[in-house]
Amino acid sequence: MMKIHLKSCARILPGPAIWSSQLEAQIGLAPGWAEKNTGVACRYWADPTESITSLAAAAVRLALEEAALDCAELDMLIYAGASFDHPIPHNACLIKQALEQEEADFPCFDVDGTCLSFLHALDIAHLYLQHRGLRRVAIVSAELPSRALNPADPKTYTLFGDAAVAVILEANLDQGYTPSPAYFINQSEGAQLAIVPTGGSKRRGSEPNTPADSFFFQMNGRQLISMTLRYLDGFLSTLEQRTGQSIQGYDYVVPHQASRFGNEYFMQRYALAPERVVNTLSTYGNCVSASIPLGLYALYQQGKTQTGTDLLLIGTAAGLSIGALRLKF
Repeated sequence: MMKIHLKSCARILPGPAIWSSQLEAQIGLAPGWAEKNTGVACRYWADPTESITSLAAAAVRLALEEAALDCAELDMLIYAGASFDHPIPHNACLIKQALEQEEADFPCFDVDGTCLSFLHALDIAHLYLQHRGLRRVAIVSAELPSRALNPADPKTYTLFGDAAVAVILEANLDQGYTPSPAYFINQSEGAQLAIVPTGGSKRRGSEPNTPADSFFFQMNGRQLISMTLRYLDGFLSTLEQRTGQSIQGYDYVVPHQASRFGNEYFMQRYALAPERVVNTLSTYGNCVSASIPLGLYALYQQGKTQTGTDLLLIGTAAGLSIGALRLKF
């Protein structure tokens, strides 16, 4: 079986760091409230001149530079995320245009599984690299959740951060990781527990008397957590059967950074050693689809994505969905 070489991994954190103390002063919260309730001490919010296109293109450029590749040497570009600059066209073609590759004809497209988008894109890229003859695929997750946060809802306003992460994957006979097929489930009873009500085809926002707060992200955190706890044991049991590896047996686990409570529960419930779980929530916040690749970036920078490492990427997403993907280096 062809292996997958993680040729490069690059990160962009837009704008200056925004500390929780700044947001607490801005919206009238008691000092320490944000970090206590969300687990986030710092996050990055892009300035108004940034876009998904500019943020994602910057991350891809860095990844190409690190890999010593020209963009024309790619065979595919996938944007994996929930944010978009325009309903039409898709983000990937705009990112490719920003990379000044209008003459290169390699395909590009978007994958949106909200916070699990990166895992979906990895799974698709693996299929193309292992079974369709492609040599190199770039995946980029870029998110600007700060644009959809309501200051009147402090639990979401202080939770999220903006970021972009790009990876370049290369088919390789000798070097890299062997991926297991990704495993996803969806429990659609939770489909509307995390939602931006306005801005789509159902409610475009031009209708009279459109509520102003319907343009903001809305989340029923308690119900989402309750649903996740209900299904997580069964999900992990099936995952173990499919991969032959228990959750405690991985060298490193990279979970989506949904919340402080979610991170703490996950580690305690499954007796995971803190040094084996990548936690970026405190320094970046919940970065939607970029959270899992931010954890992968941390391991990559520390030289921990080397031969012998057994790695699990896992998370939840709006929908309610749960997903995981094993990378065995």
